[in-house]
Amino acid sequence: MRGLLKTLAALAVIGATLGCSASSGPTPRTSAQPKADPDLISTAEIDSQSFRDAYDVVQRLRPNWFTRKTGGSSARRMGASGSGLVVYLDKSRMGGVEALRQLNTSAIESLRFMDAATATATLPGLGSSVIAGAIVAQSRRF
Repeated sequence: MRGLLKTLAALAVIGATLGCSASSGPTPRTSAQPKADPDLISTAEIDSQSFRDAYDVVQRLRPNWFTRKTGGSSARRMGASGSGLVVYLDKSRMGGVEALRQLNTSAIESLRFMDAATATATLPGLGSSVIAGAIVAQSRRF
C-alpha cells in the first residue's frame, strides 16, 4: 500500500511539473492582437524616429511602396523613383512621389499606400489617368 501511495505522489508531482512547464514560455500571437498594416504608416511610427521629410519616412519604413507590383497579371515595377505614383495631402493632389519631400513629418498624422484601382475609385481628380498607385498623407489635427 505504501508503494502505491509513493507512486501516486510521484506521478502527481510529475504531472504538476509538466503542467507548469507547458504554460511557461512565450505567449502565442492570437487573432485579438492587431497585425501591422503594411499599407499604413501611423503617427506612432512617424514619431518613433527622426526623419527629414515624408519621403524619408516611406524610404526607411516602407521602401516597398516605391517598388511594389500593381495591376494583377499586367503588373509592372514602378522603379526606385516610384514613377507612376501620385501623392495626395488629405484630398488634394500634390504631384508625383517627389512631392513627399515637401511634407514635414511634424504635420503628418499618417501615410497610406493605395493600389491603382483603390486610388482611382476614391481619390478626386484622377479620372482616367493611368497611375501605379497613390500615397495619401493625412494632416495632423492640432
